[in-house]
Amino acid sequence: MRQTTFLRTLPYQLRWIAGIVVVFAVAGPFGSYADMRLPTRVGYFGAVCILFWLQVVGLNALFRRIEIINRRPPLVGRILVGILVSIPGTIEIIALYSWMVRPIPLFVAWEIFPQAAFMTVILSIVIGLFVDRYRHAEADSERARVATASAPETVGGASDFFRRIPPALGRDLLALEMEDHYLRIHTTLGSDLILLRLRDAIAELGPAGRSIAHGGLPRALSHRWNATPASLC
Repeated sequence: MRQTTFLRTLPYQLRWIAGIVVVFAVAGPFGSYADMRLPTRVGYFGAVCILFWLQVVGLNALFRRIEIINRRPPLVGRILVGILVSIPGTIEIIALYSWMVRPIPLFVAWEIFPQAAFMTVILSIVIGLFVDRYRHAEADSERARVATASAPETVGGASDFFRRIPPALGRDLLALEMEDHYLRIHTTLGSDLILLRLRDAIAELGPAGRSIAHGGLPRALSHRWNATPASLC
């Protein structure tokens, strides 16, 4: 199975994180301009931003697997991620500052936490918006591919549905998974994201679609979609 979109887009997110590090290093926010030289600010904000970024991405990817969170609006999950990450993030800030600049007592965590939480929530929301944009681009590309593809020979009412699936995934369908307004299709060869509502997919698949939505797809039924018309006679 493929990685979630949050993990697959890490190389594209990195350039934005690098930009944030440069801005922070030059501007010297939170009193760092007076306390650190430019090389120290680059190292300090580079370490802080990378640590926060990886934790935000990892927790967002984990939350994608938790159904009760997926039922909520995406913004709610992203705010929760930012708040949760800022808890260890506050300790990381204290540790890095004490190591790179001068020691500071642990009790200042109560003063640092609100600032860390605000920054991390913003970071989580921005990353989420970036991932949404990436999903839109994937879905638009898939929609264009479907529009230009010739209809394959298929059996029954599932032809419209299987025309949307990249040929490399085959037709041994295992499960359908909602991702916001998109549909992730899982087969024995992998998974891919298309622009299609779950209820529309179920309607196109007919009884087989209802079987997926209520507990998975029987192996024998999956094989029926791979059969030729002659083998069904």
